[in-house]
Amino acid sequence: MYRLIMAESLPDKMILTDDPLRVKMLAAHYLEHVEVLYELRGMIGYDGNFRGSHIAAIACGFGESAARLHMEEAIRLGVKKIVYLGECVSLTREISLMQVIIAEGGHTKLLEMIRRKAAAINIQAETVETVTDDCFWCKGVNVQEERGWDIVDFASRSIYASAEKAGVAAAAILTVSENAVTAERVTESTRQSRFSDAAILALEVLSQGIH
Repeated sequence: MYRLIMAESLPDKMILTDDPLRVKMLAAHYLEHVEVLYELRGMIGYDGNFRGSHIAAIACGFGESAARLHMEEAIRLGVKKIVYLGECVSLTREISLMQVIIAEGGHTKLLEMIRRKAAAINIQAETVETVTDDCFWCKGVNVQEERGWDIVDFASRSIYASAEKAGVAAAAILTVSENAVTAERVTESTRQSRFSDAAILALEVLSQGIH
């Protein structure tokens, strides 16, 4: 099920996320007046209101190429402010499961808004220079660990590059779903339903203007 998405009907604020079920979580628990943009081939997009702001929530799938495709299409349709909600892998014992990570390299004012909002609503969020690796199950994560990185993510590099090229504001808020040092990982149900701190942070910031 889907409707033709026109530029005039799409909000200028958007959450992109790697998991379609996370979009359903946002719609079920946080957005009001939800409408379906599309449900097609396992991918979904909804829009709704949060604190009076019209916001779209789109599942872009996993990896840089999928994120780039959705970013470029969203920008073409007029989206100006984008927050990516994704997962990441910790390569150090000091950053544990469920830690919220703000990936450096995004829009300066938007990143600062996220940091201020996190402090205001008592969400512990750590700003980290992450490295993007488009390979989840291969040896890439181990290679990055050897190079001294603390966090590996799977999309922020493409998101930031697409946003900078188009002159729009983008930020990536990640949640640690796996620790490569301790071999701990969250469950699949946790990935889809309990990354609430990052979701609330993204929605709160998107509902504000950039000052």
